[in-house]
Amino acid sequence: MPSRLLPRQNAPDALSVSELTAQIKTLLEQGFSRVRVSGEVSRLTTQRAGHMYFTIKDANAALAAVIWKSTALRLSIKPEEGKQYIFHGHISLYPPQGRYQLVVSRLEEEGSGALAAEFERRKRLFAERGWFDTELKKPLPALPKHIGIVTSQTAAALQDVRKVLSTRPGWLSLTLAATPVQGQAAPVGIAQALQRLQAMQEPPDVILLVRGGGSPEDLWCFNDEIVVRNIVECSIPVITGIGHEIDTSLADFAADAHAATPSNAAEMVCPASDSLRRAMPRIGLLRQLLEHRVSKARQFMLKADAALSHRWQISRDERRMHIERTQHLLAAHSRQMQKARREQLRQLQKRLTPLEPGQRLRLRQRRLDETMQRMHHAMDRHTQVGARDLDHARQSLRLLQGKLVEQHRRNLAMQSAQLSALGPLSVLKRGYTLTMSADGQILRSVQQIKKDDALHIRFHDGTADTQVRDTHLKGNKKT
Repeated sequence: MPSRLLPRQNAPDALSVSELTAQIKTLLEQGFSRVRVSGEVSRLTTQRAGHMYFTIKDANAALAAVIWKSTALRLSIKPEEGKQYIFHGHISLYPPQGRYQLVVSRLEEEGSGALAAEFERRKRLFAERGWFDTELKKPLPALPKHIGIVTSQTAAALQDVRKVLSTRPGWLSLTLAATPVQGQAAPVGIAQALQRLQAMQEPPDVILLVRGGGSPEDLWCFNDEIVVRNIVECSIPVITGIGHEIDTSLADFAADAHAATPSNAAEMVCPASDSLRRAMPRIGLLRQLLEHRVSKARQFMLKADAALSHRWQISRDERRMHIERTQHLLAAHSRQMQKARREQLRQLQKRLTPLEPGQRLRLRQRRLDETMQRMHHAMDRHTQVGARDLDHARQSLRLLQGKLVEQHRRNLAMQSAQLSALGPLSVLKRGYTLTMSADGQILRSVQQIKKDDALHIRFHDGTADTQVRDTHLKGNKKT
């Protein structure tokens, strides 16, 4: 950059005004291409074309400024007369008038720098907590059936989202969790709206958290810790569409997906019907592949079932043959044992025949009858003895019960008499009295009363009222 705006001394001609102005313009616009200046708006005018002209001033200087129409249309904050702002832009020189001015590209209210610092502080803090980690991001459903929307019921963003989703498949179901999205009540309202959607009997597959553009102060609620924490802890995927493309909030970092605007968020959450129609051949191919795999799996299952059935048939036949062999062996063994028993019986019959078996049988029958008769008599006697013992036990139990009741009754009467003897009425009957003050307090010492006090005396058969004439302690000492 030259130190002077003059032609070289060996140049034959002087600079024209246009040339000098062009050099000054170049120096100013290159040297002040990015300017950030703070000041008060003064002499604000808006032309019919939409351009805004005003002066930025402080106590000691003033600076001309302009906001072109294209810039003014996208500004979230419009300058107002007499207010303080921080202006962003570049210096430009207007040659016909030889006057420089600030061409404003963006402005923010005084104090926005503190908001930016606080934004960065919270961003670092939440990042250290792991709230922005990609591992926490939940996958978005490919074709959601139920979409939850968190925004204000009167917000333009809600209409934008509904307009976009009206071009989506007809199965979509929308649920609005209305809440303020600006002001002090917004953070708690947004958190409660997210919780309400999660607590639904049939919760949505995905949630859209949307709001239109605004100043940093208007969007500050989306940087609140309560909102960011509830987005991170939400069990349902959350897509944010807050403000315009230039706006960024901490909720965008915490969300599972982030869109530049509410309309972009609606476009992201579900593909359009035309896109789904174009994808139908691919879906058909996937269906054929799935049907082929299902057919192969069915054939495998049929083969496995046939093999298992065959093995089960072989096992059943083997068990049946084993049972038949066992039954055959048992039958043969039973026949052998029957044959051996018959042989033993024949041998016994041969031995008993010479010994008059009929007489022996009759004698044994008579002995058996006598034994049975004795058994019946013994059983009768045993039953009678048991009945007598049972009656005797009942009588003994009744006598013992009566004795115990009588003994307890006597003990109770004796204890009652002892209690009565120790009671206050019994003491009064023995000549004692109970002396109380006029307010019903029991008197235990002569020091509790004084002359002319009214006393209430209780006897065993009545009461009497009296008045103290004088009091004496032990040893005839007058109190």
